[in-house]
Amino acid sequence: MLRGSGTYGLHGIEAKNGKYIRPLIECERYEIEEYCKLNNIDARIDKTNFENNYTRNKIRNIVIPYVKNEFNPNIIETICRLSDVIKAQDEFIEKQVQKAYASMVLKENQSEIILDLKKFNAEEMVIKSRLVLYTITKLFETSKGIEKIHIDDIIKLCSNNVGNKYLMPNKNTKVFVKGRKNANNKVCQSNPEPMTQNVSSKPGTVDTKI
Repeated sequence: MLRGSGTYGLHGIEAKNGKYIRPLIECERYEIEEYCKLNNIDARIDKTNFENNYTRNKIRNIVIPYVKNEFNPNIIETICRLSDVIKAQDEFIEKQVQKAYASMVLKENQSEIILDLKKFNAEEMVIKSRLVLYTITKLFETSKGIEKIHIDDIIKLCSNNVGNKYLMPNKNTKVFVKGRKNANNKVCQSNPEPMTQNVSSKPGTVDTKI
């Protein structure tokens, strides 16, 4: 939140994320310490957690106690409820994005995704933003490095579809707009040549290649 996170960042750390399971994620520190004390368990404590050299420690050791004392003693529960609400809303939006994607995808393989530009432009801004992230994540298995400014530029590029154009939000991703389609292309890092070539022969695509 303090760093300008989107709604996904407000989910917090998931209790289950792929192969990772965090069974104690919803327990507060004092609850774990009390359990260890009652059961004669020698708890292992990371002393760096008490050093306020990192933002996360400053929030844990300074900000949260201050908010508890001055504003809301149940701030942890309040934040958890907010996280649950946002997660539920995000899951709904993600389903709408998947439906929109299915209705406009023209081509999909491991190195390229092509979308119908007219259908893409007809969507609401929130869906278009998510579609950009969704298609890039499908190709790269992550959207790391793609920021709001990149998404806004891609949407603007698609809406001003005059002639053949492209942009590169980072060294891995090249977005083409040709005619009435839109394509995301992964670009080969080991060979910079594809970065200067038009890899899409179809008009109106958004293309991303490796």
